[in-house]
Amino acid sequence: MPTIMQDLQYAKNDSDRFGLVVYRAREEGIDSNMLMQQIMEHNVDTAIVRIRTTLLSQVHKLEKTAMPYQITDTLAYYHLDLTTYKPQALINRTLQFKEAEAEDYPGLHLLVRETFGKYVNHYRMNPFMDNEQVTEGYLDWVLSYTGGHPERKCFVVKDGEQVVAFATFNLEHPDKVKSILCGVTHTHRRRGLYHDLLTYGKNFAKESGKSYMRSICQIENIAVQRSLTRQGFELHHTENTIHINAMLSKSVFEPLKVEIVLKEEEIQGKTANNRILSEINDLFDKQQKMVTANHRFVNVSRMMKAGSYLMTFTFPMGSKCLLRVTDALNQTYVLVYFDLKHFLR
Repeated sequence: MPTIMQDLQYAKNDSDRFGLVVYRAREEGIDSNMLMQQIMEHNVDTAIVRIRTTLLSQVHKLEKTAMPYQITDTLAYYHLDLTTYKPQALINRTLQFKEAEAEDYPGLHLLVRETFGKYVNHYRMNPFMDNEQVTEGYLDWVLSYTGGHPERKCFVVKDGEQVVAFATFNLEHPDKVKSILCGVTHTHRRRGLYHDLLTYGKNFAKESGKSYMRSICQIENIAVQRSLTRQGFELHHTENTIHINAMLSKSVFEPLKVEIVLKEEEIQGKTANNRILSEINDLFDKQQKMVTANHRFVNVSRMMKAGSYLMTFTFPMGSKCLLRVTDALNQTYVLVYFDLKHFLR
């Protein structure tokens, strides 16, 4: 059966945060040709694709695109059936649970930075994404659950006047509650607070009329998974996140443009690639005294006629270069990804 892929969707928040053109999709399989077509159509820098781990054997198809990609994380999805669940008491009964309000934002801000400032997720695994902006993303994510929204809730836990924990829940699905982000300050860990966050969430979900609850964590987060299983959650499935770093618009330096004239006998397949590689070597290795390496050719379209083409070199980072070969109508025929070893530390 042919693989049915969802269209890539523009991720505005990610794009604005990281200064990249980011698109996302959750897929039931990988069609490399369709994926490359969409990446080229939208001039994508990073395509974030999620697939179930049971489909991981299909990732090899991405090699056909020759675009750089990395498997950035594995997420574990836990589900809890609430149909027979009865509300339970908290361990720490003196702590105060309340919906986050404006007066709680300073403490919430500090707590999110403490608990997620170094938390490793798929964004932090991508060398093109700023780590500090990842933390800012968590802050924005948590704050998007404040403000009294009926289906997006952020609860803070206070010990006296101090915010010591928080939990966010999504009720947008008619039948389930999603546990989104939870955090406990280091001074109050090992006191059963995370257990209480889950218990509070289960009670809240049951009172909201939901029939099941979902929680997601990184596969290496063993402590959280132990807490989930103790609370009756069961592993439902796992998913892998893949970043395809096409970097079709990102450049940290001014793009370099050079004309190349290809003869009739030079426009076909490997012959064209060899001529282009020769131009790269002449421009960088000989003229600029830089060493280029690890050239990856992406043959996007077949060249149909001899003549003048434009070679545009962009630099997604100081040690990386992307060459795009286009015609007068700006149609792309070849992409070449390669390293500039002169800039490598």
